[in-house]
Amino acid sequence: MQKRKNMMCCVLAAALVLPTMLWSVPALADGEDAGDGAAAETSTETSVTADDEAEAWVDRTEADVFEKLKKVAENDNLEFWAPDESKVSESDDEKVEDMFALVNKKNGYVWWSSPINAGGDSIASKVLRSEIGSSMVLTAAQIEDRSTSNMRSGDTAKVGLTFTETDGGVKVEYYFRKMGIKIPVTYKLGEDFLEVSVDTAKISEKHDASTEEPILAQQLAFLNSFGAADMTEEGYFVIPDGSGALINFNNEKYTAKAYSQLIYDVDVTAVPKTKGPVVEGVSLPMYGIVKGENAMLAVAAEGDGSCYICSDVSGTGQSNTEYNRCYFKFLLRSADQYYLGSDQLNPLDVYEKNLSERKLTVRYYPLTASDEINADGSTALDYVDIAAKYREYLLNEQKVPQKAKANAAEMYVDLYGGTMKQKNVLGFPIFMKTSMTSYSEMQEILTQLKDAGADSMTVSLNNWTNAGISGKVDYKGKASGTLGGSGDFKKLTGYMNDNSIAWYPTVDNSAYYTGQGYWSLTDTAVRVSGSFARIVDYERAYGVPYGEKKTMSLLSPATFPELYEKLVKNYQKQNLPGVSIGSMSAKLYGDYGKKSGTARDTTKQYIVDSLGKMQDAGLSVLSEDPNAYVLPYTDRITDLPLYSSGFNIFDADVPLYQLVMHGVLPYSTKAVNGSADAERLVMLALAAGSNLHFDMLYAETSELKDTDFDVYYYAYYEYWIKNAAQYYQFSKDVLAAASDSYIISYVNDGDVITTKYANGTETVVDLNECSVSLNGQKKYLKDYVEEGAVVFE
Repeated sequence: MQKRKNMMCCVLAAALVLPTMLWSVPALADGEDAGDGAAAETSTETSVTADDEAEAWVDRTEADVFEKLKKVAENDNLEFWAPDESKVSESDDEKVEDMFALVNKKNGYVWWSSPINAGGDSIASKVLRSEIGSSMVLTAAQIEDRSTSNMRSGDTAKVGLTFTETDGGVKVEYYFRKMGIKIPVTYKLGEDFLEVSVDTAKISEKHDASTEEPILAQQLAFLNSFGAADMTEEGYFVIPDGSGALINFNNEKYTAKAYSQLIYDVDVTAVPKTKGPVVEGVSLPMYGIVKGENAMLAVAAEGDGSCYICSDVSGTGQSNTEYNRCYFKFLLRSADQYYLGSDQLNPLDVYEKNLSERKLTVRYYPLTASDEINADGSTALDYVDIAAKYREYLLNEQKVPQKAKANAAEMYVDLYGGTMKQKNVLGFPIFMKTSMTSYSEMQEILTQLKDAGADSMTVSLNNWTNAGISGKVDYKGKASGTLGGSGDFKKLTGYMNDNSIAWYPTVDNSAYYTGQGYWSLTDTAVRVSGSFARIVDYERAYGVPYGEKKTMSLLSPATFPELYEKLVKNYQKQNLPGVSIGSMSAKLYGDYGKKSGTARDTTKQYIVDSLGKMQDAGLSVLSEDPNAYVLPYTDRITDLPLYSSGFNIFDADVPLYQLVMHGVLPYSTKAVNGSADAERLVMLALAAGSNLHFDMLYAETSELKDTDFDVYYYAYYEYWIKNAAQYYQFSKDVLAAASDSYIISYVNDGDVITTKYANGTETVVDLNECSVSLNGQKKYLKDYVEEGAVVFE
């Protein structure tokens, strides 16, 4: 009894300390179903077991299912079918089936919202069969009994479906009775796509009249089995993880975790207690399904700032069903974890009290094979076709500009100016601004690169201002005296201009220290739990916070509009030609305090608006591994990965991002000299049409110890000048041959990769022998650079 009283006191304490704008429930253990609800939904409504139900199932044909549907929209390319309530027999207590069909009129192929015979899945439990047969799966948090559960629209005994035909489609209201939550969903046919959308402002939630504690809609999975493949089908999913990855149907990776990653990476306001695994991230809000001569591109067109890509494969231990699936799952509320007192093992999950109002929209584009014969003699579609369709979407719908130029091959160089370093002053340890590459030394590095053969370069200047060096908000655009002052800076910029070097001053305004008019107590982002978001360094060995360095604050996105407006004015005043916003091209987070209440999608809009002002002011923009919403405002891209995160469920890496962007915007690799295998990275770059990128510092490696620059231990310029120029000379002709052309074919056969371009250029890269053939003319890397070694001068 005493133990129960103590527990109740803890819960009461949590309710008192948590901000009033939040609701909390106990955190689920790692790997626990975030609301399977199987226990709560233990069947009392039938006397047969799940296996009996599966065995009793009689397989249906497509014609059988179409008899229960009606055509609600049609155009020259597609038909959309929805349930026909008039064909449901009330006398037999028959329920309308949660089933939709998208018909590709070019070949008659039908994309079903759920497998038509999911009810006969011999592997899946009753709950999972219901999930596979659902167009919407809602995860909700029940505050009163402190639990979460999933509700599946396919369980029509518990979920009411109301259909209203609209112009070009149908509106469906899903009423999740147990949760008291209503969600209206619009299905609308476009010229070559099906659009499914939810306006979160129209979602209604149940409030308990006695406690005023709601049941909170937390996540919503859209069409989780649309295009699902059974155990007899061949094909794969195209996942935009890092450069890109493939998940083969039925790959028998039963012990691998299902794939689930947040688009645009995690929200860094929720600072983890330990450093998580290193992953490449997801920069493109899309995925693909490839099934021989039919394929589908899915795009999260709105609400992508708070959306997961999820995928699992057939078999016990993986999806625990007979089906392979890929789908989007939207966060309706941001979440965090709150630790109560000294209990650091059992956190509470904390959610926003109110839904953020926004549109959630997904477009599904069916693709059909053409009559063109592939290299293997088939007419099957592949991931290159998925990339081409997404490129078309970016160009036509998102207005991404085409900036790629013919006969262009550039070396991308990142130069790092100053950092804070501890020094002894009168016996006291003081952190002081310290030059690691002065402006004159930057000019010396560029001169040596040019003399060695790097005749076309794009240069980023990092930590080049006093604010950038000291970790403060950086927007004034003034040269640092620590690096040589305005005189040396003018000489450097004059040299770059005279030698046609494109150059970009870089700012990185996310983590900051108080100063420059921005204060940690007023301008710091607030976590969902109500505490300030602080950025910590982690020890490399153990992944725990590193206590020796002063903790930085995370700049609130609410400051971005004013901040970047000031930056644009100052850059114009200083006659700076361009800008890079650093990691903010790839980083997305919110601010969940009462003052600003900024959701990730709102932050995304702030960044888009700010980049638009830079573009309007005539500033050229260099973007670092950019998220998709940055692309319409980008002139050049740097730091594109050539690998995926390498999750166990993946079967192959593909350069999906490069396939999308080649011939649209010029791009480069991550730093070649920062790679564990520089030669392989160079060869993969040639196969993907990517320019090469190098990091360089003038200071020797020993000088970087115990500074923020110690991560660039590999970048000492004397070690890399000659090698970098030789790698560039080796790649130059290959890259220039098709620099403004789309990639139309990419075939990886073991260690040999053949790439074909729209202008007729063909390259063949042999990773094993480090050679490349350009239109039949072969050359070897060893003839340009000594293999396996850095050349020391």
